[in-house]
Formats: sequence, structure tokens, C-alpha cells
Amino acid sequence: MNVLAIEKKPSKPKKSSTQKYKFKVKDILKMYQSGIFNPQEKVELLNGEVYRMSPIGFRHALIVDNLTNLIAQLIFKDENLSKNFRVRVQNPIFIDENNLPQPDIAVVKSDYLKEKQHPKPNYVELIIEVSDTTIEKDKDLKLPIYAKANIKEVWIVNLNNNHIEVYTQPHKKEYLNVNIYPPDKTIKIFNNDIPVDKIFNI
Repeated sequence: MNVLAIEKKPSKPKKSSTQKYKFKVKDILKMYQSGIFNPQEKVELLNGEVYRMSPIGFRHALIVDNLTNLIAQLIFKDENLSKNFRVRVQNPIFIDENNLPQPDIAVVKSDYLKEKQHPKPNYVELIIEVSDTTIEKDKDLKLPIYAKANIKEVWIVNLNNNHIEVYTQPHKKEYLNVNIYPPDKTIKIFNNDIPVDKIFNI
């Protein structure tokens, strides 16, 4: 009798699966309360994952200061704007239970105060991210979150290329309209023109 020998192919090793833990906003608050994070330590919750925020360099801080001062001046000189809008600096925006970003600057409607919590997307007029080492995270991770939340306008102040990218017309997870403003241009907010070189302190 002939015996047909069937050679068994060696099985491929199974890929190791890395499990990621997903968190919600309430979990982050508990972590602060239990001392897992120091009160001074800033973290962002993005798509259910916790990201420690990078240390802020001098130029980054200077441009955040410039923007804050310029926008605040525009708001405070107009009685209607000063009554209806506030400027928040490096404070949280409550997108949903899985997303609590902390943009560098957010211009928000004062009405958010009646809810006694961080402003939700419907109160957000403008978000500004000042980006150098964080450029990939801001563009690839945070922009889609902002677009999905229907935040109507986002600025990315690109320190690597010395220009400002303005994203408008949110649709699903992207912005359909992008305009780039170099230092020799002006950028508009509340129908006022701000010279871009003033923002970059050039």
C-alpha cells in the first residue's frame, strides 16, 4: 500500500495584539482627583486616548500672547462683542465624552457659562492651535475632531513655515476650505483685519 505523505506547513506565529485603553472625560477628572495627574500637568483626551501636552517653548508662548492680546483688544473695544464673547487660553473644550482637547486659544460665546461646564462646540466661534512640534497631532488628529464637531473655523499657526492656515466649511471629518496667510497678508476676525506679521512678531 502506498501511503501519501502530506507535509503540514508550519503555522505562522500569531501577531501580538496591543490593547489600547479607552477613556472618557469623567475618567480624566477622576485621575486628577486621585492624584494620577498633578494639578499643573496638562493632558488632552482625543478619541478616548490620553495625550500629555508638550512643554511650551518661548516662541510658542510669545505668539499665544500676541494672539490673545490682539483678539482681546478687538473684543473689548466693541460693546456688543465684549458682551457676547470670551477668549480662553489653553483651557478645555468639551467636544463629547471621548474628546476634551485644550487648544491654545478658543474664542467662545459667553452663553456657555450658563451650563456651568467647559464650552461645547456650539459655543465655539474660533479655535487656534499654535503648532511647531505638535503640527502632525494638530493636523492629523485634532482637525478631524474639530471638523466632525462642526466647529466652523480653525487656525493653525504654523511656526515651522511662518504662516497661518485657516480651515473653514467643516464636512464630516475634514474642512473643505483652506486658506494660507503668510506674514505679508492680513487675517480677518470679527470683520477686523490683523496683520499676520504682528502675530509672528516679525
